[in-house]
Amino acid sequence: MGIFHFAGLGKSPGAVTSGLAYLKHEYAQQYKDIYGDIIEGIVLFTSPEVASGNEKSMPSEHNDYMTINVRKTWPRNKHNTLEIVTYFVKKEIGDVDIYCCKVDVNNFPACFEAVAKATLRFHPPREEGKHIWANITGGANPLNAALFQVAYLSGFINRLYYTFISNPSEQGKYLQPFSRDPSQFEFREIYVLKTLFDERYQRILEELESIHQEDPSRWITSEELFGRLRSQRVPGFETMDPKAFLLDFLHVMQGRGIQRKSKEDAIRLDPEVGPAILRILRSDYVQALLGRSSLRKEQIQQLTEGLIEKSPTHP
Repeated sequence: MGIFHFAGLGKSPGAVTSGLAYLKHEYAQQYKDIYGDIIEGIVLFTSPEVASGNEKSMPSEHNDYMTINVRKTWPRNKHNTLEIVTYFVKKEIGDVDIYCCKVDVNNFPACFEAVAKATLRFHPPREEGKHIWANITGGANPLNAALFQVAYLSGFINRLYYTFISNPSEQGKYLQPFSRDPSQFEFREIYVLKTLFDERYQRILEELESIHQEDPSRWITSEELFGRLRSQRVPGFETMDPKAFLLDFLHVMQGRGIQRKSKEDAIRLDPEVGPAILRILRSDYVQALLGRSSLRKEQIQQLTEGLIEKSPTHP
């Protein structure tokens, strides 16, 4: 059992390769007895344009570890970013499987779904699976937000890390760490604290959904909604103070699945966002991530069919 590394890949190969190089040189022996191979596999989440090479890479330089001595150079807008990463991994890391997951990196729901399904693929619930660490240095913000959210909800991604460089416009070209001065380069970790999903948010949306299905034009008062939830003995609402329900739930959920007219004390399901959130929460992959259900290997295979592909090897 080794570690699989998830990472967003944009047009800067060094955002992925620098952290991998650091782990190989600084962590491999220290953690071998705990994790096995420090880098057993790599899963890259990237756009179809970057994966195909239609969007070319930023300038890149294959430098010697912890120096600025350069072995090979790739000029700006001439090469495929994925090919540069694959080249580097084969040269510096070894015979490691690289997987590519093409996704709309600016669409958070698409990113969340892709990361969640990939997590289940390599760490199925109730199985040993792989250790998963995630690099949040590169890639688009929605993708990195998805990595964070899946990590905290599932607990299956147990470390997040990133590489700091003081001058990205000049130093971002290097594929390996180039200095031991922490003011110039540093490898940093974010420890993941497993969180529990608060089902009360979902129950509010589901109650508003049932009202919306009966009459899409109907608005309901906070008092009536609270009373319905308490009468159904939904855990957490029976002993809750009405003010806490209003401020800690309805107030913060406004614009996040519900529509609210605070002056009129009127609430209803947001007809677009609410159902979209419920579809995600009810999906097989989220239910498995949250530990509410289990999926067989065949089911996980079906969920990830066509999503995760092995990257071709380039010389």
